[in-house]
Amino acid sequence: MDNRTVNIEEIMQGIRQDIKDKGLNADMLSFEDVPYRKAEDAVAGSAMDAEELRNAMVYLNAHYNVQPYKPLTGNPVAVFVKKVIRKLVKFYIEPIAADQNQFNANVVRVLNAQTQAEHPETAELMKRLEVLELNQKNLSLRLAALQQENAALRSRLGKQG
Repeated sequence: MDNRTVNIEEIMQGIRQDIKDKGLNADMLSFEDVPYRKAEDAVAGSAMDAEELRNAMVYLNAHYNVQPYKPLTGNPVAVFVKKVIRKLVKFYIEPIAADQNQFNANVVRVLNAQTQAEHPETAELMKRLEVLELNQKNLSLRLAALQQENAALRSRLGKQG
């Protein structure tokens, strides 16, 4: 054991002096003031804002399909043994994964329908946005064609003059 003793009061005095030198005060944020969501809060059904809901729906739509197996890596002997075990349990694992995928797909469809039912204006706005984007693309193509035609006419006019 070390014969040195720790002087806590001396350490605290040094910390207080650092705080004073940096101009920090008690009115500033503490860790308790920083908002965060625990995993339990997310599951408990706390209210989501529109952006969180949109992000969750994008994630669900992209990741509802689960794979029954993970890629095999490592020692070739271990990989071979794992492949043999996979072959032996395939009849049991793959139907479970297929059922889970079917359930996940149905849940995502219901959530999409529920989201659209709660926010019908969003679906209408998305349709309008699609039409406007198509019109904008068509107008851009027409503008490019007219600019080419204009350039060709100017070059002919320059040759005649």
